[in-house]
Amino acid sequence: MSKIKGLTKLPAKYIPLAVAMAVIIALLAVLAITKPPAQNVKGQISPALKEAAGTKYSETYYNYICFNAVRGKDLKTAQEETYVGFVGNIFAVPDKSPIAPVVDIFFWLPALIRGSGITISLSIVSVLAGVFASVFLALGKISKVKLLNKTCSAYIFFFRGTPLMMQLYFVYYALPQIHPALTINNKFLAAFLAFALNSAAYCAEIIRAAIQSIDKGQFEASKALGLSYGQTMQLVIIPQSIRRLIPPVANEFIMVLKDASLVSIIALSDLTHTTRSISSSSSSALVYIPAMIIYLIITAFFTFVFNKLEKRFSIYQ
Repeated sequence: MSKIKGLTKLPAKYIPLAVAMAVIIALLAVLAITKPPAQNVKGQISPALKEAAGTKYSETYYNYICFNAVRGKDLKTAQEETYVGFVGNIFAVPDKSPIAPVVDIFFWLPALIRGSGITISLSIVSVLAGVFASVFLALGKISKVKLLNKTCSAYIFFFRGTPLMMQLYFVYYALPQIHPALTINNKFLAAFLAFALNSAAYCAEIIRAAIQSIDKGQFEASKALGLSYGQTMQLVIIPQSIRRLIPPVANEFIMVLKDASLVSIIALSDLTHTTRSISSSSSSALVYIPAMIIYLIITAFFTFVFNKLEKRFSIYQ
């Protein structure tokens, strides 16, 4: 019994964090219970605004954990009314109110999060595809077969030597002019192709450098043991290269994550394109503040993940 208690006992260093989390959860629960009903909040929009706007009337409602908010807008005159329900009360938020920018952020947040999903998805699938292709490119470049070596070297030289934005333009706009069958109508697919091809070239150099950093005695010892080239790479060289690969591949992923903002040039609704659209429609540049914070959060999260992976594979070092 004492062993079970010892296992389930929370370490002392985590007790303050656990208490803080419990207080926050309890506070959010109270705020959620006292939040005004949706129909009450929506009912605050004046009928005069709706009648004046007619078919040009737009209404946006968001229900967050501890509060809810509604905004009615006349798209013709840009006149709008905003109300926030909080702790059992409904508050009007005038345009010139000091809290108006904060309320605006909560109206922008859902669209920014959707844009973030596209940015993250594009970065992950592009880098994964790039890493997969880069293994073959790296092995081809260090191959003693001249044709294979020259072909892989030319590929890496081309994609590392030309701007990613040019490659994206080429895939989406130029390929259809070469032949209609090469048209890629799906913007996400076009961006994925351009980013994956580019990432493959950079990752190929990373993998090549990692493989060639392994002592040549490892190859000789494997050959003496009767291992084939493929078995040597699979069982001896690549496992030792993994830890050396993680930091530069992590840097490549972060670069792709930030370079994903380039897809706004083909109107793919990623985080950057969504931010620009909101800024244009709301005539406010403040939307760039939450957008940058979201980028920082995403970058910090994946940096943490890669650091954990590096420690996990340090066994090979």
